[in-house]
Amino acid sequence: MQRAIEEYRLPRHVAQMRQAPHSAKLGKCFRDEDELAASHSLPDSIREALAASRTLIVICSPETQESSWVRREIEMFEQFHGRERIICVLAAGSSEESIPPILKTRMVPDANGIMREMPAEPLAADLRPEAKAKRKAELLRIIAAVAGCSYDDLRQRERVRKRKRIASIAASIVAILGIIGALILQASTANQEALIAESKTLAAASSAQFEQGNRIQAIQTALEALPASEADRSRPLVPEAQAALERALLVNPDSASPWSPFYNIQAKGNILQFVCLNKLSLICMLDDTGTITIASARSGAPYLTLDLPSYLDDTADFDAEDWSIEATEKSALLAWSRNLDDPLLSFDPGIGILNWAVDNEGANSLAIAEDGATCTTARFEEGSFSCKQIDLNNGETLRTVREDIPEAGATKERFPSCLSPDNSHLYLGLGDRIIQASFNDESAGVAALSSRCLPGIFSLKYHENALTVASAQIEGEGGITGFLSPWQVNAYFVGKDPWVASGTCDMNVIGPNNQWKVLLDTPKICGFIEGENNTSVVCAAGRTFIVFDLATGEILHQKELSSVIVGLSVDYSNDIPFLPIATADGVLDAQTPSAAQDLLGLTNRTSTNYYFKEAIFHRQDGIMLAIVHPLDPQDQLIVYLLDPRKDDPVHLSLDELIERGREEVKRYEAFELNGAPHPL
Repeated sequence: MQRAIEEYRLPRHVAQMRQAPHSAKLGKCFRDEDELAASHSLPDSIREALAASRTLIVICSPETQESSWVRREIEMFEQFHGRERIICVLAAGSSEESIPPILKTRMVPDANGIMREMPAEPLAADLRPEAKAKRKAELLRIIAAVAGCSYDDLRQRERVRKRKRIASIAASIVAILGIIGALILQASTANQEALIAESKTLAAASSAQFEQGNRIQAIQTALEALPASEADRSRPLVPEAQAALERALLVNPDSASPWSPFYNIQAKGNILQFVCLNKLSLICMLDDTGTITIASARSGAPYLTLDLPSYLDDTADFDAEDWSIEATEKSALLAWSRNLDDPLLSFDPGIGILNWAVDNEGANSLAIAEDGATCTTARFEEGSFSCKQIDLNNGETLRTVREDIPEAGATKERFPSCLSPDNSHLYLGLGDRIIQASFNDESAGVAALSSRCLPGIFSLKYHENALTVASAQIEGEGGITGFLSPWQVNAYFVGKDPWVASGTCDMNVIGPNNQWKVLLDTPKICGFIEGENNTSVVCAAGRTFIVFDLATGEILHQKELSSVIVGLSVDYSNDIPFLPIATADGVLDAQTPSAAQDLLGLTNRTSTNYYFKEAIFHRQDGIMLAIVHPLDPQDQLIVYLLDPRKDDPVHLSLDELIERGREEVKRYEAFELNGAPHPL
């Protein structure tokens, strides 16, 4: 109906009567396509449109009577222009159950001049599905009412038009049939060749989209390259197109490349940090605009956004690089800053609300308890150190420790830290020393350890009764020589002698455009492996990962990879430990931490088209995901899937493939439109 009104050209004499001789068209329709916000007043855009419009057309169905918004728009239009320019269009149901009550009555003065409510018969056109035969006539009645002319004026012109059109078509058909007969054979052949070429181009585009992590787009493009079904002969079946759809659907993945691109996630700006909330299956990204983007780990569909500056009292000195985000075991998202005046924020990322905000005092570190019930923040001032334990349920400070430490200086650096399993002690790396804070006796100081660390402590992890520390010499005397830097792992025990392991590692990688880059987030304690007789600690140092016996420091397994390790985790498959690994040169791998099973790792290696800056791993519905931040583009995360079905081929017909592709697209679109709250 909107298209009919806007495209209809009025007869000249009708246009002249409307005092618009140079415009044979009625003009544009305003139609509100968006869901109105929950408010007691009409939005300004609706109010302005009602004031500027000459006619109000009300689409009537049984739902119309229940809509308070329809009634409000009718009342507003009546205030502006009166009742005469309101037209009803019956789209479903009967007139009794569909036309709004407000239009069935009107106020009329009686013999004494008193206004009384009397029945009214509004002008109504019938466009219900069962009225198809008279649809054109009904549309013409609507147009006549909008134009302010009689129905006969337009109907007569339509009859003249129809006669001229029939005569013109009849003359053209005779000439065209002769030409068509000669061209059909040639066109059929050329069309088939053009469709084949188009399908191959679309298949190549689908493969490129898949490699970039745009899996849903790759599915949509592959579907465009294929016929609608096996019985459809309008488009030839091109093998490349079917192969592209199979690849995008992860059907029969390449056994030589077991890590498959799954999806990518776009941030508002360059990504500074990202975490995964395992219980909620959400991925959270902090970018350099101060925006936290949250997406589904199942599909990559956008979920919601949080704007950090909007939660601050003063944003004059806001710098997103001062902020960090952390995920807790109880699915809260923490945001904390190194600035003295910025608060510590706790969000519920599932619904996008702020749980609480407390004074942060410019923290240099934040450690979260294993049970997710508390977190501990710590900060350095000139000659002093302070830390406090915070209840993650309400932000209440439970315990505080303040102590003079001459080695401490005011700084905005971040320092690695960890808590003891019982949350009674905080350990924090400062240079080559470890600061130990005890909440039991409310004291803190430099830990008295029998073996010193190297000047740069990068990682601390506590396991049962052992504190493991990874450090490196990255500058100064004995620092990086050529491409190598000394590294060291220290393990300290309660009531037992410590052990120290050391070596050298390469921190340099070649990035985009063959530029050298130094990755300083190494060495790192990556996790622990629980065995029947012992516990092992896994460490990444440059391009090498080492598995130590936690009790003795004995090297159980060691392997050098193709580039610097930017992501390593400890996981289990059928109770067998394995290590998903990402290296800076864009390689994803899964190694088995024992010499006897090392060959298994060779079948789990995939080279991608990116250089990696950082990677974390997340197990989703029994399948391992690698969430990767590439060096370029810096505003995206690429997510890869380690598909365990690579050795279990799946045979699907073309119809089954097409149906699965359509279902995947529908699921993604349904989640994107309906499965998430609107961005805050």
